[in-house]
Amino acid sequence: MKKVIIAILSILFFALVVRADDAAKYRAFVDTIKAEVFATELTALKTKDIPEKYRNSSAVIKAVYESVEARKKTGVGVGAGMFGLPTVTRRARVEFGHLQRMLVHVNDKAAIEKYSEFEFDINSKESFYKSYEKSRYAMGVRLIKPDGRIIDIDTSEFIDVEEGKKGEKKSRKLAVPGIEPGDDIDLFFFTETKLQNIHPDPIIFKLKAESPILNYKIHCVIDDKLTTQYRTLNGAPDFNVSRDEDNNYVLDLELNDITSHEPRLWYNAMQQSPLIAFHVFNRRNSEVYTPKSAKKDGLQANPDVNTILEDRWDIDDNWIQKDAGYNMTFFGAYRDERKIYKTLEKEVKNGTISKQQIADFLYNYIVFAYLGNRMYIDIHDFAQCFKDFSKHFGIVYETGLSSVDNHEPLDQLINVRNNVYFFRDFSDSPRYYIPPLSDPFIMAPGEITPILSGRTATIWQRKNTRKSTPASFFSLPEGTIDNNRNISTVNASIEDRLLSIKREEAYRGSTKRTACNMLTWEDIDRGYSQWLNRYGVSPTIKESKKSAADRQAQYADDRKLQLQNFTFEAEQYHGAAPAEFIDARVTDIGIDPDEPWLKYSLEYKIDNCVKTAGRNMILLVGKLLSNQLEPLPTDRERDDDAYFGSARDYTTEINIDIPSGYKINQQSLSALDKSVKNEAGEFSVVASADDDKLKIMINKKYLKPRLDASLWPDMLKILDSAAAWNSATVVLEKK
Repeated sequence: MKKVIIAILSILFFALVVRADDAAKYRAFVDTIKAEVFATELTALKTKDIPEKYRNSSAVIKAVYESVEARKKTGVGVGAGMFGLPTVTRRARVEFGHLQRMLVHVNDKAAIEKYSEFEFDINSKESFYKSYEKSRYAMGVRLIKPDGRIIDIDTSEFIDVEEGKKGEKKSRKLAVPGIEPGDDIDLFFFTETKLQNIHPDPIIFKLKAESPILNYKIHCVIDDKLTTQYRTLNGAPDFNVSRDEDNNYVLDLELNDITSHEPRLWYNAMQQSPLIAFHVFNRRNSEVYTPKSAKKDGLQANPDVNTILEDRWDIDDNWIQKDAGYNMTFFGAYRDERKIYKTLEKEVKNGTISKQQIADFLYNYIVFAYLGNRMYIDIHDFAQCFKDFSKHFGIVYETGLSSVDNHEPLDQLINVRNNVYFFRDFSDSPRYYIPPLSDPFIMAPGEITPILSGRTATIWQRKNTRKSTPASFFSLPEGTIDNNRNISTVNASIEDRLLSIKREEAYRGSTKRTACNMLTWEDIDRGYSQWLNRYGVSPTIKESKKSAADRQAQYADDRKLQLQNFTFEAEQYHGAAPAEFIDARVTDIGIDPDEPWLKYSLEYKIDNCVKTAGRNMILLVGKLLSNQLEPLPTDRERDDDAYFGSARDYTTEINIDIPSGYKINQQSLSALDKSVKNEAGEFSVVASADDDKLKIMINKKYLKPRLDASLWPDMLKILDSAAAWNSATVVLEKK
């Protein structure tokens, strides 16, 4: 026993020594990188004077410098051998370095708040071989005072942040203390990656920021034994390309005085900012998927989009034109699947279910299993399931491809992973079926998620056809303003100078985007179970008794969190926390294609809305409209379009019980009415009253999914009018 204890202690001691040694090596690596980076003298980083035109800017980015170096090395590699055991072989690997450096001048407190914390993406590659990827990160920050003093910031005080269900979204945050107006912040973030069996992660160079940039420089050195593909987007300039003495590709780009900056409101950088999407591939790699186009030697600048699309189609041609093998009888998510299958088959044969009805059913049937992670399927598998299930019941769809709005448009595709499949029928007014693309964003069958609204798309063609016919592109439907609505119904009564509120919210289309955050898994499970209980079938999720018990326990925890979220929602709505929160419930998750409304109701009390004025009362009715956005002075001028994503309609119906013994002052009632209508949108208020009820109808509309910058003054009129109405009052006179 004593020998065992000694052995264990020896192992622990060895582990601690190794860990200490690793920490020392990492510290030495960081110190070396910091010394090298800060010793590098770049002309742009020496800029002292701010141009006169930027004297009033909150912040000015004096310089941005990015460098990428990718080398192919031959060394020891690790792969998967027999029985899943690792094998060590001699193979090529990629050594990849990416430096991001920036010099920021801060002029005021707003800039200090904005630039006092920095976040760097450190996501790991999603790959079977990710354990064989070695990455190291180095950060350096220093403040440069107006008198020239340099203060180094301890970058060991960073915070690692993990987000997402399984912590798959990783970032590193660093706070920068001691910043004062007039300071310069000189910072960098360096990533060193040694890759075995996988490709370097893509890089996006964004040539625009929230502040003006005096100088932006990019320098890339890429081994000619690697393949580089890149695409310039949204008007970004191209690289100057040359070769060095070792025959490496050298890509340089330098821009001066980038005056345009990203607006704070309604802006989509991926669709509006000049960008360069940059990909490097180890083209000799046989361990993981490499697009056929990336197996060609050298540099591919702005490749033909049909070349990249062909890579995408090449991956999935087989399942698109043939059955992938999914069958409802062994889907694996539900109990009695064979019985469900036979019952539906009978209903279809008898003609009691239309093709659209069975397609809607199959869509929700698969989504329910997918959302709850009841079986292992991803978005790609989802598309295969829906296609195969539908085909079995005699429903044939066109298979389409598009990309969401935080990726490049499909007709400028550069990354074969930045896309999503959808299906549409062959009717004159086609119906679209799209996999759920965010968690837990819930759509009814036939609805188009807002991140795909109006996006460029194409339809799959057979390979022989593709060889002679380039891809034909079209736009997915944006949806009418009537399909993207939020209706708020507020019923209020006065109780001891408190307003007792019962509010109902209904969302459809793109307005569901934020409302879905209020859902719990219990709401989702209940909603889908109730909807699927039709056509003589009642699909029940297959799970063990322990899993069912765990799920019920999770419901209780989720409910507590949901009530906290509802309380916060009420605070956001009124601009102040409720004096008393009573209850809130989700009443419909919005998956019925005939009535695709997500609904919830709340009950609570708010104070500071009823004031005494002698014998009369003043009621702050403006607080019963959701808290409206008030543009800042810096928001009032912009040279970029406003990116709303979709046209939207927000309707609020307010009903207030008039206390016994009081009546509405007519002059204050008339003052509630407003009407601002123009090409950008609308804000209108119509108020009326009888002996016991005050009724106010409010309508706010955004008429365009993307508003031209020239119409921004019109939108400001809408926003200003709505924000001003939050202060509206009405007088209740004592009879």
